[in-house]
Amino acid sequence: GGERDEKFDPFANYLRLHGDVDVLCLQEHKIPMSQLSSRSEPSRCSTVVGYESFWSCATERRSRGFNGVATYAKVGLVASADAAPFDDPELDDQGRCVVTDHGEFVVFNVYVPCARDAEALTRKMKFLNALHDAMERRRKGGKRVVLVGDMNLKVDKRDIYWKHRCLNVDEVLGRMKVKGDGGDGGCSDFPKWKRDVADNWDKITAALRTIEAVPRQTTNPSTRQKFDRYRARVKLGENSFVMLGVHEDTEEDALDCYSIDECRYIDPSDDTARLYRKKNVVCVDTLAELMSKIANISWDEMTQRQIANSEEAGLNLDNPSYLWMKARLEKDGMVDVFRKFYPTAEARFTCWHQFMNKRYTNEGGRIDFTLVDQELAEFVEPNDGRTLRCGKEGPHADPLGEEAALSAATAGGLFESGSFSGGGIAAATRRALDTQFGEAHTGMVYTPPSYSDHIAVSLLMKSSFRDFVGRLVLCNDAPTRKAQPHKSQRSIASFFGAAGSKASSSSPSTAPPRSASAGEKRTISQDAAPKKKSLYSYLGGSRTAAKENGSSGGASSSSKKRSVPKNSVLKHFGKK
Repeated sequence: GGERDEKFDPFANYLRLHGDVDVLCLQEHKIPMSQLSSRSEPSRCSTVVGYESFWSCATERRSRGFNGVATYAKVGLVASADAAPFDDPELDDQGRCVVTDHGEFVVFNVYVPCARDAEALTRKMKFLNALHDAMERRRKGGKRVVLVGDMNLKVDKRDIYWKHRCLNVDEVLGRMKVKGDGGDGGCSDFPKWKRDVADNWDKITAALRTIEAVPRQTTNPSTRQKFDRYRARVKLGENSFVMLGVHEDTEEDALDCYSIDECRYIDPSDDTARLYRKKNVVCVDTLAELMSKIANISWDEMTQRQIANSEEAGLNLDNPSYLWMKARLEKDGMVDVFRKFYPTAEARFTCWHQFMNKRYTNEGGRIDFTLVDQELAEFVEPNDGRTLRCGKEGPHADPLGEEAALSAATAGGLFESGSFSGGGIAAATRRALDTQFGEAHTGMVYTPPSYSDHIAVSLLMKSSFRDFVGRLVLCNDAPTRKAQPHKSQRSIASFFGAAGSKASSSSPSTAPPRSASAGEKRTISQDAAPKKKSLYSYLGGSRTAAKENGSSGGASSSSKKRSVPKNSVLKHFGKK
């Protein structure tokens, strides 16, 4: 228990530097419900001066220690909350959604399941279908909807690194055949890369029929630790083999990107097997590797870009999660605010493969979204499409281009990649860490790689939105109480007379928020929580500090200076 000193609340100060955030949504916090209810969560992060927090934790046996979403909102902005919005324990217990009611609208903070195979895709679609049903129920109750979070899907070919776009080979060959049969020049009129595919696809498919995952043992050059890995191999002749790809942790991972078979999943809505990927669909970089190693034809980068930008390349349009998102935009009329303001922005990604250092070459995907109902889109602060951050001081010559996107992802080169020999993420300088801060805007907030393999996406509303929302009092119904498990633990002060009457600093009935000027703009900001790291690494805290100090446990004396992780938020605002 006890009150936090506003002056020394690092998280509150951190949010102020990000434009005085009104609503913050985190995904994959990984904090167990038991820690929140016992107030033993890292850095007591459920309590932030001036904010209420609302939590959904994974309580399902297989998900404990994973998942989890949390929404922080300024006191007076939330009427109620629900950490079990699906009315389905199987889904609610996964800790993937918390809903906060803001009077005229609701915010769905979600962490959508990833799907690497057909079985996982069925689970993912069950979640997405339930999410749509829950949003529809809120709309029928008169609420507008904001959907924010890690959606684990893409909706535009620019949402994925160009080499990872899919090419439908059958579509390419079919168009060539139609034109060739028409007698108007035949295949010679097509680009060379299409002729290469037509001439060698049978040879490639024959080789892929021999594919196998070969076990290999790799060694970390620094620690000499050995790992059992797998790599794909195909047979080209009697005693001729070619290795494909890189070493992976499992046989399935080694073979996955070379599968060209038709794929189906079980649609959870009617238990029907449905197509989710046509046969002979392959990524551009995978096709280039196959052409080089099997057909002995090398394509330069210009050729590969020509393929990636062709009409036959893009996203897998049969993926049901893509179709789900398209339906939200086209049928439900929701607005993808990033694409609304930056329709031509290239290579603006929100997630990268951390282990492979892909952020430093900007090979990622945009899988974190903020979607708003059409009625709310009119309140989004307009801009000229040039407010995207570019990782450098001053305006960029082409803020919507690939060069600016790479500069933003790496803070203009200030963020350095980690070593493949071990040692983790490279330490960032204070100058590099401070590049994440700037004026509130609709777009992307490039938080450091040490925080997460994701960055934040942000939404800036007009000042008139304040009047639209109004001042709210948080109710004390059962769903709201469940979403605030940290309040179930009584503070020490509550056991004493005068002190017991002292309300928590985040209580809406006794602690009004700081005054704001009439022209102040409201911000709804979304920051994806760590994939590889928990909130311990995000906020710093006693456990990490104890580990660094060599402590075996126990609470530190408040009079002693605590060390914090070199890249944590506390490094900005810790007590001196």
